[in-house]
Amino acid sequence: MRENRLRHQPAASGLNVQGGAYLTELKLPAVADYIVVAKRAASSLGLVVGFSLQEIDDLNIAVTQACENACAAAAQQWGSGNGQLKLTFKSRPRRLEVEVRSVPPRAVEQQQQQAVRKPHREMELDYETIGLNMIRLFVDELRYQVDDQTGSMMRMVKYLIE
Repeated sequence: MRENRLRHQPAASGLNVQGGAYLTELKLPAVADYIVVAKRAASSLGLVVGFSLQEIDDLNIAVTQACENACAAAAQQWGSGNGQLKLTFKSRPRRLEVEVRSVPPRAVEQQQQQAVRKPHREMELDYETIGLNMIRLFVDELRYQVDDQTGSMMRMVKYLIE
């Protein structure tokens, strides 16, 4: 049986921000129902980079889990249905960087700008956590940070492998 692997050619148009990178940002409510929008954006940008269907599936699993974690962090910090998910996609030659953040609702954000900020603390990855282990299986790099005031941040990198 022969493996048929579909590979798309990277697109050559878009907004180039720095060093051959294209930046796409997406803000969504921190509600699980909106994760499908994040998955669609990740899939589309994966096609632009040139990922195969298998690589896009892997990316979708990682993005879904990262968004679920960010929604849970937002609910824990600001209450269920509050807060936003901010996704930043950086398309570079042969890779896609995805950053998923939980950000506070505007009212909390404005109060925090007036208050003195505490220093960021970086959490150690809890390798016993199923969600983080799952994400690590499907991306090439993972970084996870939590800040009591500004929420959580997860940065994932998926490389194009030929």
